[in-house]
Amino acid sequence: MSNIKKNFGRIWPVHVDALIVLMSRLRASFDGDLDEALIMAVIGSAALPRGRVPHDLSYEDFVHMARPKGFDVPLNTHSIAQITGIARETVRRKTGRLQSRGWIERGVDGYWKVAEAGAQELEPMTQLSLDYLTALSRVIFEDDIPHEPRRSRRAAASERD
Repeated sequence: MSNIKKNFGRIWPVHVDALIVLMSRLRASFDGDLDEALIMAVIGSAALPRGRVPHDLSYEDFVHMARPKGFDVPLNTHSIAQITGIARETVRRKTGRLQSRGWIERGVDGYWKVAEAGAQELEPMTQLSLDYLTALSRVIFEDDIPHEPRRSRRAAASERD
């Protein structure tokens, strides 16, 4: 049985609480449009294609790394629609809005990519995503981290009295 299933009662509340915070902040940042947040996530994921990213790449290294030509995955409107399940015309409209905000741009090859302004303006959302992952990994891998045994709130309160 996985650690997640075994410790579901401890992990699930942390996941849900952190996910609510993340999604609420994303919703606010994207003016209530979670589809735009999803599209932005897909475009952002193309900058870190699976199989091309070193396992020891830190966030700091990623922010400052020079990406060689051909590193990013080419991503057009049709591909985004296929990945997300959002209608192609809707993706076209929403990428247009993201582009007008300066968050994404079309490369000379015609493919979408995150614009520098988008990366900078959305960095707080990236940090919030890292916070979500940190909270989740702490509770999932808690058994692997040496810690003092947990005390109930009642036991802690009676020790103070």
